[in-house]
Amino acid sequence: MDPRNIQGLQRVLDRWLNFAPCPGVNVSIRDARLGDWDAASGLADVDSVRSMPVAAPCHAYSITKTFTAIRVLQLVQAGELRLDAPIAEILAEPPIGGLDRGVTLRRLLSHTAGIPNYTALPDYLPAVKASPATPWTDAQVLAATCTGAPDFAPGEGWNYSNTGYLLLRLAIERAGRASFADQIRRDIATPLGLAHTWAAGHVARAGDEPALVPGYCRSLGDTGEMENVVGRYHPGWCLTGLVCSTTPDIARLYDLLLGGQVLGGEALADMTTWTAVGRKAADAPGPRWRGGRPFYVEPGYGLGLMIDRGWPHGGLYAHGGDGPGFNTWAMHLPAFAGRALTIAIFCNATLPTHPYSLMRGLLDYLAANPN
Repeated sequence: MDPRNIQGLQRVLDRWLNFAPCPGVNVSIRDARLGDWDAASGLADVDSVRSMPVAAPCHAYSITKTFTAIRVLQLVQAGELRLDAPIAEILAEPPIGGLDRGVTLRRLLSHTAGIPNYTALPDYLPAVKASPATPWTDAQVLAATCTGAPDFAPGEGWNYSNTGYLLLRLAIERAGRASFADQIRRDIATPLGLAHTWAAGHVARAGDEPALVPGYCRSLGDTGEMENVVGRYHPGWCLTGLVCSTTPDIARLYDLLLGGQVLGGEALADMTTWTAVGRKAADAPGPRWRGGRPFYVEPGYGLGLMIDRGWPHGGLYAHGGDGPGFNTWAMHLPAFAGRALTIAIFCNATLPTHPYSLMRGLLDYLAANPN
């Protein structure tokens, strides 16, 4: 990227961080016209006052759902799974065998299966705080969410469900005959050149995974103060599977995926098919552009992707993640002023929302400096 644009984008990033509720941030941009930019601002470690490095490894949290969808669709392409197969056919043991046959892989991927979300259970957040190093088991979660009444009949509504992605992880492991972590490495990270991406898996103890940048959160301690929770929080609380990565790797993934270089045409069409999430952006609270225009226009979901088909620039294809220590965001615009644009942002703190104002600032700069 041209030095002038590097300096301009860095100013946007540094100024945003002056007013942001996180100590440090990484950003990667893949711009088909202007080139690539990988940057950092702020602190990785507030105690040692260590600067945030570029490409710091973080928990990607729910950006993992994009990896899950890619792996399911790869197995579909290989003939090992069918998108419209009932999950009860793949995971026949109780309590899965009792699920409605309308609970299919496609509906689990699009959050339209009606499976209650385990992270919304009243006991979930207190349990994480009380025992951050000792996660619930698959069996505990399935017994609490898959044996009672669904949120709605399969296909008759939309509700974000991490439990659905737990079921998809189990289906991937059954059909792919290897752990989720092994398949993420073998079938996605390695072939796509994502050298700093891995799935945490069910490590034996909190802190056993490869080193992450410090991540800050106030909800796991008794004082309410921001503290580094890496090494205390067990990634097994994310029973969906949990990818760890860097902004350059995530930007590369979204650039390749939405550019048609990861999945076949039919699979990518399935992944990017829009499903309404049940609210109108004009009436909903949430982030807005300068002047009051809603950030989201026609918010929806595909398979492991947030999709807003009302956005200019050919629509918005994205996913965010948030959990103890980190907040993450990735977005792809197919036609931003006539070219493809991908942005990935990782913050090393739990945030109340995604860094929408930083996204707006970066997009405003790029729109005003097209060359």
